[in-house]
Amino acid sequence: MRLADLMGARVRDRDGREIGHVSDVRLREHPAPDGASADTVLKVEGLVVATRVRARLIAYDHRPVDGPWPLARLARRAARGARWAPWPVVAAHEPPDRLGDLGTVLLVVPGAELVPLTDVHHGWNTTPSPGSGAG
Repeated sequence: MRLADLMGARVRDRDGREIGHVSDVRLREHPAPDGASADTVLKVEGLVVATRVRARLIAYDHRPVDGPWPLARLARRAARGARWAPWPVVAAHEPPDRLGDLGTVLLVVPGAELVPLTDVHHGWNTTPSPGSGAG
């Protein structure tokens, strides 16, 4: 599967309800296994599930924005309703029936169990990745 297959895909919860679309795929660096040619590898950490198309288009649901108040307000508004789906709750990705259509991501939990994106933002900015030199 390619990351492009996930971007924009519809997201259905355990009960088959459509709860939004994938607006971002979060990756994290991990130490590479012994004998690997790289120091780190990227692994999917989870998906940002947005309910508003414009939120994805302006890309402010990816991380919190600290800055001029108009930009911060716009960012909070865009992220409103976005949820975090950790990778372990993703059951499958169903490709589209036709080329150019969106695929569907299936979850193993009800949509109500996904935490608001704003609740996980803090950890994104404080947890250093291996090899980042921080920490």
